[in-house]
Amino acid sequence: MPWFVWLPLTVMVSFVLAWFLGPPVLRSLIKSRLQNYRVPVNTVDSTRPTTLTTPRRVAVLGGGVAGLTAAITLARRGFQVEVFEANPYLGGKLGSWKVELAPGEHAWVSHGFHAFFANYYNLDRFLGSMGLRTGFQSIGEYVILGTTGAQVRFGKLDTTPVLNLIALARAGVYRFRDVLKAPARDLFGVFLEYDAKETFERYDKVSFADFDRLTQLPPGLKLAFNTFARAFFSDEDKLSLAELIKSFHFYYLSQDGGLVYEYPVHDYEPAFLAPMRAELEKHGAKVHLSTKVSSLVKAGEGFTVNGAAFDRVVLSTDIVGARSIMTAATGVPDDVKARFEALVPGQRYAVLRVWLDKDVREGYPPFVITDRVKVLDAFTTYHRFEHEAAEWTKKHGGAVLELHCYAVPEAMAPDEVKQALLDELVQFFPELKGYTLKHEVFQLNRNFTAFHLGMSAARPETESGVAGLMCAGDWVKLPFPAMLLEAACASGYVAANALLREAGLREEQVESVPLKGIMAGMPQPPARKLLIPGGGK
Repeated sequence: MPWFVWLPLTVMVSFVLAWFLGPPVLRSLIKSRLQNYRVPVNTVDSTRPTTLTTPRRVAVLGGGVAGLTAAITLARRGFQVEVFEANPYLGGKLGSWKVELAPGEHAWVSHGFHAFFANYYNLDRFLGSMGLRTGFQSIGEYVILGTTGAQVRFGKLDTTPVLNLIALARAGVYRFRDVLKAPARDLFGVFLEYDAKETFERYDKVSFADFDRLTQLPPGLKLAFNTFARAFFSDEDKLSLAELIKSFHFYYLSQDGGLVYEYPVHDYEPAFLAPMRAELEKHGAKVHLSTKVSSLVKAGEGFTVNGAAFDRVVLSTDIVGARSIMTAATGVPDDVKARFEALVPGQRYAVLRVWLDKDVREGYPPFVITDRVKVLDAFTTYHRFEHEAAEWTKKHGGAVLELHCYAVPEAMAPDEVKQALLDELVQFFPELKGYTLKHEVFQLNRNFTAFHLGMSAARPETESGVAGLMCAGDWVKLPFPAMLLEAACASGYVAANALLREAGLREEQVESVPLKGIMAGMPQPPARKLLIPGGGK
């Protein structure tokens, strides 16, 4: 089908329908086409029992969001659950721990600011089941700050899929003529055509850098795409275009929540993690902190973990831990080990929490994306929303800021990264010149999931290939689109459901955004096959 037939379905027809039908009718049609933006991905048989009558012991390896979701779900249903966590705290990437700023003065720090989007359906339900979905605030605006001071703001744009693309043009992010001429007109449709099977077969070996080069992205769109891509811990030449398409489908083109999100106003430990541990202990679960999994053995129909016997295992560590545990496991088939051997983390990421004697100017939301010079991808003004940080500034003045680099350049040494973050902060906010650095906590890690070229085919699924061993984490290939915290939580539910189903118990409901994009199944424009060799098959 030539471009002049399918392209109007995304832009020109939208204008025509809006003109004749009016925005409410058009939004209703789009919502209907996208299955009301929310679909169940499993069938819950309400006639099945909810609780075990015969004891079963389950080891949950990893106490991050995925592991906590699985552990709490299973413990509530009568499973004898033990959680093994290598860190001295729960939460994984959501974890938080105390540091000493001065004698007798402590603060909580974490791996970084987290956004809670409207389409985090499973995470919302999980937190809500413990009364933890209260005390949140809306970010109000999703802001990208350019190096020249130019801003892209997404908070007040139309949130209806397709119409939100038109709204970007009206906001000056791009011009319609930029996408109505070749080569862009033949390529941008990929973001509306998401279908897991087709998208990954065609585009998993095409990089975002390739796409950028082919489309000749206008500056505003390039800024938006680049900052979005880096949030997945990858430079443009490493990031799979298929993963980027899935991400845009999940966050922007399959639901009407937009990019505005919420966040808690307390540190993660009191807001989430202490209550989660209490929930586990309430249902008889045991939590082993500072406990690495040194031994996993498949023993008959069950397992031993660090020498203790269990009936089933949920592997829910980060990607580095999963690879380490599985490649050293005993009784695991070689082909299964090979899939875990292929798992690699993304690029290094840096988080620098600083306590300063000066503050940045007003007028920005608490979390802002930046168009990095070398390293600064985002910053957070914790003292303006988090109660614990606000107490410090109330006493000392100044600011509590957090600086992020999601994909650290490989050649940069740790001290270079830290100094570059501080230098770029002042470049964006010159009012901080001459600041005094009161305290700092610097982290440079490499343990986040890589969404790099060609990795999808070999990525482990919930069913590991070893009977009784389930996988959960944002590195697990799910049969529906989900990313980051939502992927972790949803995978925990899916892993728990596999064990509930095996025991003849009622499953937990799992929901998703629509599995396919609004234009999925449409024939590709012929020119796309020429523009993306091997990716337009």
